[in-house]
Amino acid sequence: MKLRTVAVLFAMSVVTALAAVGGSAFWFWSQLYQYRSPSAVELAIPEGLTGREVLTILNNHELLPSTLAGRLYLRFAAEGRSMRFGRYRVDAASRPVDVLDRLLDGRVEMISVTVVEGSDLSIVATQMAAAGIGSAAEWLDIAGRVDWIEDLAPEAPSLEGFLFPDTYQFAEGIGVEAAARHLVDRFRSVWSDEVSRGPEPWGGVFDVVILASLVEAETALALERGRVAGVYLNRLRRGMLLQCDPTVVFALKRRDEWTGRLLRIHWGVDDPYNTYRFPGLPPGPINSPGREAIRAAISPDEHNYLYFVASPDGGHAFSRTLTEHNQAVARWQRSRR
Repeated sequence: MKLRTVAVLFAMSVVTALAAVGGSAFWFWSQLYQYRSPSAVELAIPEGLTGREVLTILNNHELLPSTLAGRLYLRFAAEGRSMRFGRYRVDAASRPVDVLDRLLDGRVEMISVTVVEGSDLSIVATQMAAAGIGSAAEWLDIAGRVDWIEDLAPEAPSLEGFLFPDTYQFAEGIGVEAAARHLVDRFRSVWSDEVSRGPEPWGGVFDVVILASLVEAETALALERGRVAGVYLNRLRRGMLLQCDPTVVFALKRRDEWTGRLLRIHWGVDDPYNTYRFPGLPPGPINSPGREAIRAAISPDEHNYLYFVASPDGGHAFSRTLTEHNQAVARWQRSRR
């Protein structure tokens, strides 16, 4: 074969190859960068799907015209990322490459939920259900997963007290178990932080959290938390009944007998959470205490107070003797007339 003929054939093959490469590149670009989705889409990606299954979902929703182009992008441009499950909102006229990057980055729709200090399990369950994270029944059921805190509080009857109050950002579609784990993990983090900051707690984790829940229920004033904790610890050490009104309310709620008003007759209710009738700490926390209440319960103020009652001037009046306490109660009652 003449040298000139060889050169021509070689040139033709190069041109053909370049044309093929160029055509493939144009096809790839048109499928991922030029194509625009025709409408907005609410997209749910279940956990556990393979990449190919996710690409098929995108194709079915007209977000990706070619699953082959999607596979090539995932192989060569994902940079070690994998597509995340969750719920996504994709605007109309979105490019496939932008949709893929969003799933690879896990930029899911988020839910913000704030659990307030002093919320009990029923409140948390209702709040989470209202936010679209499971049902209230599922939350009350997951509260029985005491194995999650067995290393901290093996005697705990439920997760009451261990679902830490805070503001959380959850991905839409998150399950109840995963969300509850976040709250428990947050408790662990705060507990570890607070214990490392101060002296050795006076009791075990479970007892301290119970005390913290009483403090949380009794006062919202920062200056009073340590003093309230000290009152209850003083009474415990003397073998006195704690006589904590919020424990009676909790007892009535769990018996479906709470009407919104606490009466003297309720002090006699036959329930282990009633600290007017049963000595010592109640069987478990009565709410989710916040960081400040936990801090106060870990290291209560040292003093000789044994009583406190609401004060006409705000906050509480603290007393060392029953006589002083009765006088403070009388002042409070007069202020309400």
